[in-house]
Amino acid sequence: MMENMGSMWLVGVALVAVWVVYVVLNQQIQALEVRMKQMSKRIEQLEAEVVLEEPAINEELRRLIAEGQEIRAVKAARVAFGYSLIEAKQYIDGLKENI
Repeated sequence: MMENMGSMWLVGVALVAVWVVYVVLNQQIQALEVRMKQMSKRIEQLEAEVVLEEPAINEELRRLIAEGQEIRAVKAARVAFGYSLIEAKQYIDGLKENI
């Protein structure tokens, strides 16, 4: 009987510890979400104030796209920007939409 009570006490303590960790982590996650929203809003404000020049390579990439050489355009984007294959393809797709 004593052994059973000891293990029940340990289970209870473990459950309380898990609950405390959950509460602390949940509070930290919520604080990070608030901070991310604030940062996103600030980034949007900065984007509205700043006009960035288009990379010079875009002219060459558009030419390759227009010539039907999309694979070469993806490769050139990878070299120019250090993108992964997926990132470069997405970049080229974005350029294609703006042609």
